[in-house]
Amino acid sequence: MKNKIALYTFLFSLAFLFSFHPVSAQTNTQDVIYLKDGSIYRGQISGTTTDGSIKLLTHDNNLIVFNKSQIDSMKQESFKGKNYSTLNIKSKGVFSITSVGLMAGENGTGGLFETVNGYRFNHFLAIGGGVGIEYSDVVLMPLYFSLRSDLFSGKATPFIHADCGYNFMVGQRNNNYYFYYEDPDLTTNHGGLNVGAGVGVKINTRGDFAFMISWAYKFEQWTRDYDYMDTHNHYDYEYQRMVLKVGLEF
Repeated sequence: MKNKIALYTFLFSLAFLFSFHPVSAQTNTQDVIYLKDGSIYRGQISGTTTDGSIKLLTHDNNLIVFNKSQIDSMKQESFKGKNYSTLNIKSKGVFSITSVGLMAGENGTGGLFETVNGYRFNHFLAIGGGVGIEYSDVVLMPLYFSLRSDLFSGKATPFIHADCGYNFMVGQRNNNYYFYYEDPDLTTNHGGLNVGAGVGVKINTRGDFAFMISWAYKFEQWTRDYDYMDTHNHYDYEYQRMVLKVGLEF
């Protein structure tokens, strides 16, 4: 029995060691250049120019020349397996996100268009302001503060975001919110709170943009006031929606 246990332990140890061999064989080093605008480039430094600029040969054989004034720092790092060295992953600097989406909830379906612009301090923290237009049974224009975080810095990374702001009431698609005895001239609509949070996936590319898809929850308010027969009436409306969004980050 002890011999069998020893044999199984030996075979398991061999299998465990050999399972790491292919990965270890793919381990390499690469040069990493961090630019002052937050961009990161990876490859092999192939030399310098007469004016002292750095030449970087990427892993898909593109030669990029960086002026010293562009460079924040340089270092070497190891990588395993497939390398995505030419991805333009911005870890710091100004960012802009444009998205379209579909909304579904207790007040039916609708669509939205929004843009968020701000500053990324690192891939964990980005702060910005957003504005959009939402079209369902009513038309709302949210203006909000946005806090965002990419959880990793690779080719594909999950991200989270939280938004908080105010809805401006723009209009409505029909007269469902007017009773037959109301005078529209005596009716006023107002906006209200707009908050939301979501999760998604961002796919970085070799260009200056990234694809994004996310799933979010939104809570929204707006109000309606009207006067009838010397009586003032006030109604509060609250929407809870799930939103599927696709977009681009620049």
